[in-house]
This record gives sequence, structure tokens and C-alpha cells, in this order.
Amino acid sequence: MVEAGPVLPARIPQFGGHQKQLRRVCECWIAGRSREEEGIFMMVFPRKIKGKSERRAEASLNRRNPSLTLQVTVVAALCCVFPGETTAESFDKLVKPLLQKYCFDCHGADDPEANLSLHLIDGDLIGGEHYETWRMIEEQIRFRDMPPEDENQPAPEERRALLTWIRQELQKTQRAGVVTNEKFLLPQFGNYVDHQALFGERLSRVHPAPPRIWRLRPAIYNATIPRLAERVSGLANGLNLLDGPEIKDYAASYFLDEAATAPLLGNAKKIAEKMTGPTSRDRVLKELARDTGPPETKAVLLAIEHAFRKILGRAATEEELIRFKAFYDKAANIGGHQTAGRALLTGVLLQPEVLYRQELGDGKVDEFGRTRLSQREIAFALSYALSNAPLDEFLKASAAGELETAGQVAMLVDKRLADQSKLQDRNPRVLQFFREYFHYPFAKEVFKDKPAGGDHDSGRLVDDLETTIRDILRADRHVLAELLTTRKFYVNTNYKNVKRKGQMLVIAHEKRTAYHTAYNLPLDWKWSLHLQPVSFREDERSGVLTHPAWLSAWSGNFENHPVQRGKWIRTHLLGGTVPDVPIGVDARVPELEHTTFRDRLKIATQAAECWRCHKKMDPLGVPFERYDHYGRYQRLDAGQPVNARGEITRTGVPGLDGRKVSGPTELMEILAKSEYVEQVFVRYVFRYFMGRNETLGDTNTLQDAHKAYRDGNGSFKALVVSLLSSDSFLLRQKKQAP
Repeated sequence: MVEAGPVLPARIPQFGGHQKQLRRVCECWIAGRSREEEGIFMMVFPRKIKGKSERRAEASLNRRNPSLTLQVTVVAALCCVFPGETTAESFDKLVKPLLQKYCFDCHGADDPEANLSLHLIDGDLIGGEHYETWRMIEEQIRFRDMPPEDENQPAPEERRALLTWIRQELQKTQRAGVVTNEKFLLPQFGNYVDHQALFGERLSRVHPAPPRIWRLRPAIYNATIPRLAERVSGLANGLNLLDGPEIKDYAASYFLDEAATAPLLGNAKKIAEKMTGPTSRDRVLKELARDTGPPETKAVLLAIEHAFRKILGRAATEEELIRFKAFYDKAANIGGHQTAGRALLTGVLLQPEVLYRQELGDGKVDEFGRTRLSQREIAFALSYALSNAPLDEFLKASAAGELETAGQVAMLVDKRLADQSKLQDRNPRVLQFFREYFHYPFAKEVFKDKPAGGDHDSGRLVDDLETTIRDILRADRHVLAELLTTRKFYVNTNYKNVKRKGQMLVIAHEKRTAYHTAYNLPLDWKWSLHLQPVSFREDERSGVLTHPAWLSAWSGNFENHPVQRGKWIRTHLLGGTVPDVPIGVDARVPELEHTTFRDRLKIATQAAECWRCHKKMDPLGVPFERYDHYGRYQRLDAGQPVNARGEITRTGVPGLDGRKVSGPTELMEILAKSEYVEQVFVRYVFRYFMGRNETLGDTNTLQDAHKAYRDGNGSFKALVVSLLSSDSFLLRQKKQAP
């Protein structure tokens, strides 16, 4: 058993930044309002925010909690590992020899690559001229983009020493954002954590993430309105989600700025007016704005308690009852009881719990500095992991004290995941994982002209693929392998709720178009329920990556995109990394008649500086030239026979590296049998349900999850149960471990 290293003390959020942002928006919103309303809203968001909460704003909290491996590096750097030496001495003794050994061949004085010469660089980052160059060097070494893979590599201890020196000198400049830690919190940088270490020797215990607050995703916020049982129209949603092919709901990716908060404030005002208005069905809250005069104290306290239960799903504390009652009284003195009633509800609707998930722990710290989430926090975490609204079974279990142990959590999650429905819609977040992982719904965003001899309907293709995925999830056996190799796909067929008959497999669209030609089915193909799902030849289709929906999503408007397809395989199945296209690079593929796209791509990427990255992607992506950009199987491209050969390289995995493939179906068969690919898949599932990247401290959790998946014969359900009952999910590192 080994230790993962020390963990820095976590910052505990107090929502000060949240309140400060809302107050600034309120100041803008009440411009031109009555003095009474201005006074009321300034009481909701007082000018002075006490204590340390201002320095603990939500954005700072989630963006400045580095991963475990990076924390160790930062500690080493800040402790100054070069005692007694000046910057110049340590630069000459350690850094310059390493630059000469590994960098000067390409970045020396004569004809340096990328016009970057390092032969005159010095170690003075504060007063020198090379600060930006050192920042770039640190990032390139940190992300292992330099030296290139085919060049001589520094030993691990050399790389660590060089990075430590650079980071120490960058810290001395006291400039903002001098190190790249924050990037490792984002989903596109998850693969930079060493895979062999994660699935190698186990740790003595899990080192979980620090406490955090997590801005709600839009779907959860939208679910709040139906829960209030009020039909309110014209509401805006200031909670965005990132575009792109990465996992969307990450704690580190979002914060509330004024642009996002303004519509939320407007929503709260509209909802409060509706809840107290004449058409409201809530008699308790209507009392706050009745026409017959101010309500009695008992009615106000009852309304506060009722509002907390209805909006926040919990009882108000004694302190909250006193504070909100005092606020109501002051507001009533300024603007009358009706205005005060609406302001009171607006204040409840803008409580941090409405906009944030809290994962702070129950306050009890174990001998390793870890705290367990409170049972209420666990109930909401489980609910939002599987659904987009609080789930009664988890909330009731927390109230009854039945979420105290990991075993109790596992039992409840297992019961919740027992979904044998055709639609597999009991836990919508499960299917959503596969949408975000494979990114196939993006096919709807890729415009394409109508093809000759058929039609293209991306929406129907996406629906077809989801019907297949639902079947695989319901069977729950060898899920990843089935997704990568199935040769059975539904065509114009979906599961639907049929009145008096339940969920049934039916024709999706009675008015049929010729979009089925995307599957290479003949133009006059006749739909029949007993033919569903349609079986395709072994050499024609094999899994999600050969389905027209995925192929369309990972294509251009008019041509294939083997680079992006290869990059997806490199990152999502092989756990590799590929840097972004450098600024200023002309990434266009030349237009040449009678030349296949593969050959034109080779011309565009044959330069050494291009092939350095393309060799990670293109050999994996060009096998999919077997299909055109509509997803149709093709034997000719530009009048020439299609060359669909490819190769698996640079994985570091015996049995995978050097494997040559004749086409996409053979590639999928090989990857589907790889334990290494399974482990990479487990890492992506971890990120999705945890809302963060894995660290070395999560080693045991990942290994246990992979074992649960294998022991369950490839059960996705068993994998999710293992993750949601793990220490990584249930614990937070509150103090530095002894």
C-alpha cells in the first residue's frame, strides 16, 4: 500500500461572492423603482458582507482547488527546493543543462522551430524579457507536449525538477494566473493524470476532493418551477452549459456573474408575484398579500416555514425564521405588507440552495482529515447524479437516517437503477452520459445538403441510435463491448408510451422519407416491425462509431473529418491527449480532383510539425473513410478505391500498440476486447457522475469501479452503484491529512 501524498487544507465556501453578485444586480434592477422597493432589496443584500466570505466566492473555490497530484507539486515548489542558491545559480546548475540536453537541437540559435530560440534565455523571470516564454515552456512540459514523443525524453525526476524550478520562479513574479493548475480541473484535461498510476498499486485509503459548492445545471433549475406548482410564463434561464464534445456538468466550469444573475433575479420576482397573486393555488402564501390587511404574526411565520419547505425542500432553522420575520417586518414598514410578502419570497427564491449544490460535509472529521457529506447532502447528490430533480426516495431515506453507510447508499442506488422499462427513462442522467460521451446528438447541428438518391434526416438518425442504446442498457451485459460492436440497429423505430398498452416498439414516423439510405438500405426498402432491429453485415457496421448519427456528428458539412474521429478514439477510448491546433496554422485540406480525402489529408499533414500531432489521430480516424460524411458505406471516394487501413499506436499497452487494421469494424473489435479501453471508459464515467476529473487520490475508487463492472459481466449499473457509494463520492478532504 502506498500513500498519495499530503492534501492541502480546503477552503470552505460561505456564499459571500454569490450574495455580492446578486446585490450588485439588484442595485441595477431597482434603478427607477420606488424608494420603498429600493430599501427592501438593500435589506435582502446588505452592503457590508461580514467575515471572510467575500474571499471565498464560489468561482474562486471551485477553480482553485487543484488536483491531488498538482497540490503536491505546488507544496514542493513553495517550500523552495533549492535552499541557499540564487536564481542565477540554480538556473546555471540545473535548468540550463536540461534545456541544452532536450531543447536546443530544435530551439537553438540556428533556424529554430516555430521561431522559438532558447539559447539566450535567462532565469530572471521578474526583471527579464522572457516571462511569457517561461510560461509557455511550463505549460508545454506540464502537458507533455514537449519534447515531442519521437525525441529524447527527460527522466521523470528531471521533468519534476525543471517544472518545480519554473513554477517557483513564476510564483515569485506574483502575477495572476502564472501556473496551469486550473486547466487540470476542466474535463478536456482529465487524461493528463497518469493511467498506469491510477490502475497500479492501491493506496492505503481514498484521498477525496475538498468541500465544494456546485452551480446547478439548467435542467435542475428548470425542474424547480413545476415543483412550485405555479404556471409562470416568460422565465429566463441564466444558467448556461458549455458547448463542445466534453462532459457538460463540471463543478469547476461554471460560476454566476452579473449577466447570469440578472435573469434569475427577474425570475424570482415573477414567481413571488405569482405565488402571492389572486390566481395562486397556495393559500398559505396568498395570506402574505391579502387585500383585507396585514396577516398576523402566526400567519407570517407559517408562510416562511411553508416557503422554505416548498422552495428549498427543507424546514427553516430557528435563526432563519427570526431573520426572515425581522426582514418582513422592516419591509412592511417601508412598502406595506403586500410588497413585503413578495420581497420575502424573492429572498427565499434567491437563497444559495436554489442555485447551488452544497457538498460541505457534516462537520465531523476523521483521523485522515476527511468529512462525510451530511445525509441531506448525499440525498441531493444522488438525486442530481441520476435525475434532474430531488428524488423522494433519497430525501426520505436521509430524513430517516438511512444514508449513513456506504452499504445503505449502494442498496438504494441499486434499487433506483433497477429499470427494465423500454424507454430507460427512470434515470434520465444515465442515458445522458452516453449522449455526452459519444456526442452523437451533435449530428443535428451539422448542416448537410440532401444527398443524391436519398435523404438525410439527422434527428431521426439520432433517435434510431438511442433506441439501440436503450436496448443495450436494459440488457446491461458487456455494455461497452456491445456499444462498440453491435451490428443491429433500429431504423425509423422508437419506443413510445401507447395508451392502454404501455411502452411499445412502434414506427417512429408514419410519413417516411428516404433517410434510411444512410444505412445503405435500398431506396424502395419497406419498413416492417418484425425486421427490427435490422442486422448488418459484419464488415459493414460495428457499433456506435459506425452508425450514421455518430459519423454525421463527427464530420464536416460537406466532407468527412477523420482527424476529429481519430482524436475522439485517442482521447475517449485510448485515454490519450492531443493538443489544440496551434494558432496561425492553416488546417485546410487541399481541393484536388480525382484524389481521395485520405490522400489529400496526407498532403496537408506531411510536414514534420503537423505530423507530430496528426500521427496520434489520423491512423485511428482514416479507417472511417469507409463511410461518406452522411454515414453511408462507400467503396469508392473521388472515383478511387477507398483505403480504410489504419493502425493503433502510441498507447503504451502491450497487445494494442502496432496492431494494424483493415477497416473500422476490425478496429472496433480489437478495442472492445481491451481491458485498458474498459479502464479509460470507467474514468469517463467517474468524471460524469463526480463532476470533476479524477486524481491519484481516487485510485482505489476507480479500481473498485472497474472490478464491479467486470464482476457484473460488463454491467453499467454495477459500475454506477460502485461509484455513487464510494469514498470519492461520499467524503470530502476538509483538513490536511496527518
